[in-house]
Amino acid sequence: MACCERKRPGFALPAVLAVTGVVTIVFLVAITALSSLQAEAASARSRVRFLQRAMTAEATLAYMLSTEPFRANAVLTGAPRNANEIAGPSMTDPVVSGLPTAEVRLDGRPYLMDLQGPLTVSVQDASGLINLARTTEAVHRRLAARLGLPPATAQTAYPLYLDYIDPDDLRTLNGGERSDYGVSGSPADRPMLRPAEWLALKGMRDGVAPRRWNAVRQAIVIEPAMTAFNVNTAPAAALEVMFDIGPVQAETAIRRRETTPFQSLEEFLQTVGSTYVDDPERLYVFPGGRIVYEIRDGRSAWTWRGMMVLTPGGLVQPLWIKQTELMEAPRRAAADTTNATRFPYAPH
Repeated sequence: MACCERKRPGFALPAVLAVTGVVTIVFLVAITALSSLQAEAASARSRVRFLQRAMTAEATLAYMLSTEPFRANAVLTGAPRNANEIAGPSMTDPVVSGLPTAEVRLDGRPYLMDLQGPLTVSVQDASGLINLARTTEAVHRRLAARLGLPPATAQTAYPLYLDYIDPDDLRTLNGGERSDYGVSGSPADRPMLRPAEWLALKGMRDGVAPRRWNAVRQAIVIEPAMTAFNVNTAPAAALEVMFDIGPVQAETAIRRRETTPFQSLEEFLQTVGSTYVDDPERLYVFPGGRIVYEIRDGRSAWTWRGMMVLTPGGLVQPLWIKQTELMEAPRRAAADTTNATRFPYAPH
């Protein structure tokens, strides 16, 4: 009778398949986690190596800016330096040092520096940028229009800015205080710290296309203590917004200053065919003692930015660095070194 009993269905094969599936999933998760950890470790090593090289480049820039003489649109390396050059152009004839000289332009163009690998280094005179902390209502309105905001919103840019930075809750005409922002935020009631904070004004971020902002961002700075604006180092976007001129006029000015820097505001206005002046009391043709620099890696996407402030009258702190920022380039793109000029300076 035992041979005639029906065998019960087995469960060994489904159990084996279930266990195999679980083990496979665990194995795949472990491989993915290990791969992620390896990628993070590689990124960390790349970041540390870049920072070491960037700090060396930063130190070279600091030494150059604190020891070499300034001209209207450049640092003239190898030439003697006058004590008052940060305050403005010297009226005396320059002294000949007999050393070979070279120019490092302060208009943001890239230079190639080889420090255990290629780096691009750019130095931009901050007084050639749109200083939102020292500009008028007309400049804020033109900036908003350039970013593609409608006229009604552009008209409110300056009142909103004033309400954003003042410490009170009194609403100015066309401005905005806490009750006007709703759940989207509120004014900081302090000076802005970064240019991107301008987008926090009511209605600005929603109306500005990222592409337009990225095209103008590098031409903006926030420096309450800086009053100068240098037409000899300003990019085209800054010239157009500050002087209400078009692209053709801005390009004309840039081509002219490549060979002969402007010696006066009147000379610049005659060249571009404009009569607009934001503040006639400013210094318009010489660097203002604040330099924005950017160091990019030619092998990875890392970028190091900051600002050097020259205070030659300060016995304790003749040069200091602020607003440093480490970031990765969009789409993890390495710096393009094909059109960069060799950096013509080494400490001596």
